[in-house]
Amino acid sequence: MMFSGLREKIKKIVFKERYSSETYINYLRSQGMEIGEGTRIFASPNDVCIDESRPWMIKIGNNVQITRGVIMLTHDYAWSVIKGVYGEICGSCGKIVIGNNVFIGMNSIILKGVKVGNNVIIGAGSIVSKDVPDNSVVAGNPAKKIMTIDEYYKKRKLAQYAEAKELVQEYYQTYGNKPSGKIMDEFFWLYTNTVENIDESYDRKMHLIGNYKDSVDALEKNKPKFISEEEFIDNVLKEGGENEDVSKE
Repeated sequence: MMFSGLREKIKKIVFKERYSSETYINYLRSQGMEIGEGTRIFASPNDVCIDESRPWMIKIGNNVQITRGVIMLTHDYAWSVIKGVYGEICGSCGKIVIGNNVFIGMNSIILKGVKVGNNVIIGAGSIVSKDVPDNSVVAGNPAKKIMTIDEYYKKRKLAQYAEAKELVQEYYQTYGNKPSGKIMDEFFWLYTNTVENIDESYDRKMHLIGNYKDSVDALEKNKPKFISEEEFIDNVLKEGGENEDVSKE
């Protein structure tokens, strides 16, 4: 414990404002960048590049999830080539505006002058060079709209059982025991319809994005096929032929 505490103190000294998501976001705000509540960097701040040369030219809304390798650029130094040919300096900059409830996938790049709407998913590795409308999913280079949020919601509803099944089967095959709690914390909707006595990791997921009551209301309307985590896991292991003797665990 003593060494762990010492390491944290050293990290705070070395990384300073980039010590954590919270410290870096507070630093960017102090420089003039507008950043809403609930916005987080899901990586070391050293692994993202948010243009600090003109911090007043970036506005980020509430509940924006920024992942590893994300780059936001308000400038473009390509004018140096024009200067090399013509001797003329043609400045280049543009404001980036990101709305509320946005996910920015790993290694995505958002270029100057782009406005990203509300309720948007940006796929990993995307290069966003044009405005992104509300309620949309975009991906690619250059990023293009591939579906609406409503279409993505329906797609995820259909896909999550198969993905949860694979997760359980591969975990069991690797470790020889059944997953639970945090391992399953994205999939508990498949077997839960109440917040009473739910796992702590499930409860943390319910509190994300600041709309806990909406999630509780939705969960209570949920009609899961399975009555418990144990029943769900036993069922998918039997389907996969991996669970001939789970009753002994």
